[in-house]
Amino acid sequence: MKIFQVTEPFKVEFLEKSDPAVTADDEMLISVKRVGVCGSDVHIYSGHNPFAVYPRIIGHEIAGIVEKIGSGVKGFSVGDHVVLNPAVNCGVCDACKRGHVNTCSKLEVLGVHRDGGFCSKCVVKESWAYKINADIDWDTAVLVEPFSIGANVNSRVGTREGDRVLVIGAGVIGSIAMMVAKLLGATVTMVDIQESNLEKAMELGADYTINTSDNDLYAAAMELTGGDGYTVVIDAACIPGMFMQLLEVAAIGGRIGVLGFSKEMTEIHQFEITRKELTLAGSRLSNNQFAKVVAWFEEGKLRPEGVINKVYRFAQAAEVIEKQYAGDLGFGKNIIALDL
Repeated sequence: MKIFQVTEPFKVEFLEKSDPAVTADDEMLISVKRVGVCGSDVHIYSGHNPFAVYPRIIGHEIAGIVEKIGSGVKGFSVGDHVVLNPAVNCGVCDACKRGHVNTCSKLEVLGVHRDGGFCSKCVVKESWAYKINADIDWDTAVLVEPFSIGANVNSRVGTREGDRVLVIGAGVIGSIAMMVAKLLGATVTMVDIQESNLEKAMELGADYTINTSDNDLYAAAMELTGGDGYTVVIDAACIPGMFMQLLEVAAIGGRIGVLGFSKEMTEIHQFEITRKELTLAGSRLSNNQFAKVVAWFEEGKLRPEGVINKVYRFAQAAEVIEKQYAGDLGFGKNIIALDL
């Protein structure tokens, strides 16, 4: 099989190895068709992911076809098209027992803690895979994982019909969160400092935009909401010094969803949280969102292809990682085709 891996920060290599074997009853051999390039892959490339051990086959957004199955696999057959949930939980810790499998105390993520999808074949547990209709093209199927992130944060804040949602950050994840919020019946305003990102967000379905490079966020938010603020705020930019502004633009009884991983301290006023009775919710990966997102794709309720930037051949993997690290690829999800 073909492999692309990061051997140490800023060093990569292509290898050829024997195909992995199915050795357990609940395992399946997957022929990988597409793998998405995520910011976390770039962080491993640049040495900024503290969880990665080198060498590492990166890639956690994975779609492929079942090639072999173990004797105990009951829910899949050879030839099934599948997408993979990369978050591997233990199932027995306190978090897992309480239903927070995405925050398992022993959580491992494919492409980070374990080898991922930048390879032509991989062996996975049956429980990691979800069937997706064969009429969903591979370039779309591989987007299930990032859309599960948007689904999870909307689930955490309970986005529903009639909500006024403000999304901070109009990059890929922010735009995906917006698209899910729109599907759930909300009106959505996108915030960014790059006009090109905001224009793309409008193409993808946003109702309003605020460019904070030349507009005051609070003033613009109050104008758009008649002074009431936003019932839901989703922070996909996660700029620590900006957090106080999220409390200010939230409506009374508002819910704030945070996707950030920064350890930088930020100052907030507890009074604003208490006065408005705000709810703050962290959102990590996704928790039981894959089946829901697959159904949305199959039913045509989302147009995920709108977030695709370009599909590249496997031989271009190093080039793509390097250019994405340099910020040279622009808006959108970049995808590696293992069969090209």
